[in-house]
Amino acid sequence: MMSYRVHRRRFLAGVGGALGLHAILNNLEAGAAGATPPPRFLMMHWPVGTVRYNFVPSGGRTDYTMSRILQPFEDAGLRDDVSIIYGLTHQGIDAGGGGGHEAGTPMTSTGANCPGTRRNGGEPDDASAGGPSWDQILLNRVPELQRPGSGYVNAICDARVDSLETSTQCLSYGYTTRSVTSERPVAGGQIEENIPLLPTLSPIQLYTNLFSGFMPGGGTPGNTEALRRALLARKSVLDYASNELVNLRSLSPASERSKLELHEQAIRSVEMQLTAQLEDGVSPMCTIPDAPPDSLRGETGSRFDYNNPETSEPDDELHAEIGRAHMAIIRAAFQCDIIRVATFQWSPGTNHVSFGGLYPGNANAVYMHHPLSHRITNRDHVMGSAPSGEFGDIVEFLTEVHTWYNRHIAELLNTLKTAEDVFGGNVLDHTVVPCITEVAETTHSRSPMPALIAGGRALGMQGGQYVNFEDRPRNHNDLWVTVAQAYLQSDDPLEALADEVFHKNGVSPIDGLWA
Repeated sequence: MMSYRVHRRRFLAGVGGALGLHAILNNLEAGAAGATPPPRFLMMHWPVGTVRYNFVPSGGRTDYTMSRILQPFEDAGLRDDVSIIYGLTHQGIDAGGGGGHEAGTPMTSTGANCPGTRRNGGEPDDASAGGPSWDQILLNRVPELQRPGSGYVNAICDARVDSLETSTQCLSYGYTTRSVTSERPVAGGQIEENIPLLPTLSPIQLYTNLFSGFMPGGGTPGNTEALRRALLARKSVLDYASNELVNLRSLSPASERSKLELHEQAIRSVEMQLTAQLEDGVSPMCTIPDAPPDSLRGETGSRFDYNNPETSEPDDELHAEIGRAHMAIIRAAFQCDIIRVATFQWSPGTNHVSFGGLYPGNANAVYMHHPLSHRITNRDHVMGSAPSGEFGDIVEFLTEVHTWYNRHIAELLNTLKTAEDVFGGNVLDHTVVPCITEVAETTHSRSPMPALIAGGRALGMQGGQYVNFEDRPRNHNDLWVTVAQAYLQSDDPLEALADEVFHKNGVSPIDGLWA
C-alpha cells in the first residue's frame, strides 16, 4: 500500500504550482493536527473625512447613542463589533509639501513622514511615502499573518483622481525604496520613497490573482486568462480541478473531509456573485466612467473644474456593486486561508464618484463627492453647526454620502460576521478591520480625525465603545499601535516595533480597546 507521504508527494507534483490546491491540503492537515483559526487584518478606507456634528455620538464610552452617520452600524446589529474613535491627528507627521488628501492618505496608512512629492506631470502635491504601510508592517512582523506567495491583496473600487496622483489611490507601501524625481522640496531633485503597492481595480482581476492557483499548473498567464474566460462563461475554477479534488478527498484526513466542502462552497459562492452581476449587466470588469477630460485641465494641472461638480449620471450603484464583489473575493480568500492580509479602498480622497438622489430638495441632481466638497471652505460649517442655504444643502449631501459609505461598510462587515473559515472560526472575530479616512473634513484639516475599529473579538479587541480625544488630540499612530496589540499580544507593541520608521513621539495604545 502506498504510504501517505508518497501519495501526498505525487499529488503535489501533479498539481504543480497550484498554490490554492496546496493550501487546501495544508489546511486540512493543519485542522487534523488541531490548528485554530488564524488572525487576519483588513485595512478599509473611506474618503473625505466626515461632518463632525453628524458623526460624533452622544453619551459615554459604552452607553452612547449612535449618531446619524454611524446609525447604519446599529441598524446592522454591529454595535458590539465596532469601536468609534474621534480626535486623532497627523500633527507631528511631516506632509513633505503634499496636499490635503495627497499627503493625508500615505500619512494615515504608514504613520510616517512624507519625504516630498513626486513630479508626475500634473499638480505638484502628489506626496510619497516615507515608510511601509501598517498592513505590510504587521505582515512582516507577525508570522501568523504570513501565507505562501505575496500573502496579501489590495483592492480599490474606483481609482479616478484629479491630477495623475498615486498617493490618493494607494493605501499599501512596501519596505523596498526607490529614487524618484521630486516636485518638492526641490523641483527636479530626487527623493527616496517606499514603493507603492498599487491596488487592483477590476474584481475579475482580483479574483484571478487569488483563485487561479486552484487550477492544476497554477496561476500561469495562460491559466489566468483561461480562468477569466471561464468565469465569463459561467464556469467555476473548480471545474478545472475535478480530478484533483477527488484525489484530495481520498488524501485528506477523514476528520477533515467536510472542510473540503467549505473550501468549495466559499469559492463557488463568490463565483455565483460575480456571475449574477454579469447577468444583471453590472460588469465585475469594473468599467468605471471616464475621468474629466484634459480640456478641463486648469492652470494648476487639475483635471476637474471644482466650480462645476454636477454631472449627468450617478455611478453610486456601480460603486456599491464593485465594493460587494471585491469584498466577496477577499472574504472567500480569508475563508480558504489563501491570504490573511488585505486593504480595501472605496475611492481616493480626490475622487470623482457621483451620487444621485442625495442632494436636498432635488432628487434628480447628481453630484461628484470630492469636487462638491470643495464648496465648503468654512471649517465651522462641518465642525460647529449646520449652515443654512446652499452651504447647508452641500453639508447635507456630504453627510448622506458618508452615511452611504457606512451603510455599505456595515453590509460588508456582516458578510464577514456570518462567514466561517476552514478552521471553524468566525471570520470577523478573527479579523481586525480598522476603518480610516485621510482628512478630518472638507478643509483638509489634519485634526480631529475619525476612525473605527471593527472585529477582532477573538484576538482581544473590545468592541461597542466610543472614545473622543478632540480636546487633546492623539496621534493617528495610537490607532495603529492599539491594533498591533492584537497581533503581537502585548501591552507594549512599541518595544517590538522599535526599528520601524513610523512616528513614535508620544504614541501609545488607546486604553481599553484591547485586552
